[in-house]
Amino acid sequence: MDRGERRARRLEHGLDRRSVVMGAVACCAAGGVAWAGPEDALPQKGDRLVLGDGAKAGQPILLDDLPVGGDLVEAVAVDPQGVRRESSRFAKILLVRVAPDQVAEDQRAHAVDGVVALSAICTHQGCTISGWSHDTKRLSCFCHHSEFLPAEGGRVAKGPARKRLPVLPLAKGEGGALMVAGGFLGKPGPGPA
Repeated sequence: MDRGERRARRLEHGLDRRSVVMGAVACCAAGGVAWAGPEDALPQKGDRLVLGDGAKAGQPILLDDLPVGGDLVEAVAVDPQGVRRESSRFAKILLVRVAPDQVAEDQRAHAVDGVVALSAICTHQGCTISGWSHDTKRLSCFCHHSEFLPAEGGRVAKGPARKRLPVLPLAKGEGGALMVAGGFLGKPGPGPA
């Protein structure tokens, strides 16, 4: 089959170069509008936080388990009936603990003793954030290298992201367990700044 025959066959099915390119452009343009799913799939006030991965996955996260300057922790919200809220990727939560005096004044009401919770979904293109620098105290997305300041309410430190990471307000529960004090302060994922 020569080149002309292949082109004719594609055109029979409505696929030509222009159609493919226009479809790709439309998908990319719509990519900035992400739907986080039903609200009940996202963390809600009264949920408790458990470890999301590793050998201790599912165990409650206690304040004493998170040292100041420690590692990045992936958390999952669990509702009062014990159902894990992980049906939406936009429900992913990251926890970091910094010295309480390093948390910005306007963010202290949402943190517990320096523990800050943020959406794990990058606001640039929706990749999952997995980097944490102890030295610079920045979260980083390895897809396009955006960086965020958790102690400053997820503020963008370095683009291409333009929108801050949504903060998840926390409360201290019984025995020092970390609890969700309210829904994300902003829509998780990509979108307008």
